Amino acid sequence: MPKQPSDEEILQMLEAAADETEGDLGPIVVTGSSTTEFHVMTEEEKRWFEVSLEKYLEEYEFGNIADLQDLDRLLALELLSYRYASWLIRDTDYDGSSFDEKNTRDAKDKLDKNILAIKAHLGIGRKNRIESESESVGDYLSNLLQRGKEMGVHRDNQNAKIMSLFMELKTQVGLWQRSDEEERNHNKVNMSDIFEWIIDVAIPEFEQLDTHFRENQKYWIKEM
Repeated sequence: MPKQPSDEEILQMLEAAADETEGDLGPIVVTGSSTTEFHVMTEEEKRWFEVSLEKYLEEYEFGNIADLQDLDRLLALELLSYRYASWLIRDTDYDGSSFDEKNTRDAKDKLDKNILAIKAHLGIGRKNRIESESESVGDYLSNLLQRGKEMGVHRDNQNAKIMSLFMELKTQVGLWQRSDEEERNHNKVNMSDIFEWIIDVAIPEFEQLDTHFRENQKYWIKEM
């Protein structure tokens, strides 16, 4: 693992260049996740830093202040790498001045190695993501069996509900067939009553099973 620069060295690298462009407007300051403040050189760098910080905090959980401090170190190094990449693409620095391309490339390569090391330490590198997303054959089969069990129970509940609702519908239709108009009105088994029961009772009760399944299953539907 490459030797990581200290917090003081990172701040010195950031502020050394920022001081050169401070001028009359004063430094442009950004605040990291652990409340550490960094000087950046341009508003573009400020936006880059703030967006990157927001994305890291949205996608990953950092359990303690040490992790947040490491995240700030990571962002500071990535900001420097972003700066040097911008210069190499433009062929000039932000002021339009020339720079030592070889030294800048070497510095960027060293930064990128340190970035990978910190990401590995925090568990947010590409290798970590692949490992966390991968699933062993045993886990796959176990989850597949659990999904089948959940769906089987769900289908049994659906079948039971369908049978119950159908028998109730059959009772109402049979009563309608055996009754005259007065009896149908009294027992509320007119076709309009039966149709209303289907809309207000039968369909909602059946759909409630699907809603309960989606909200309480563990394996069948991936979390959105």
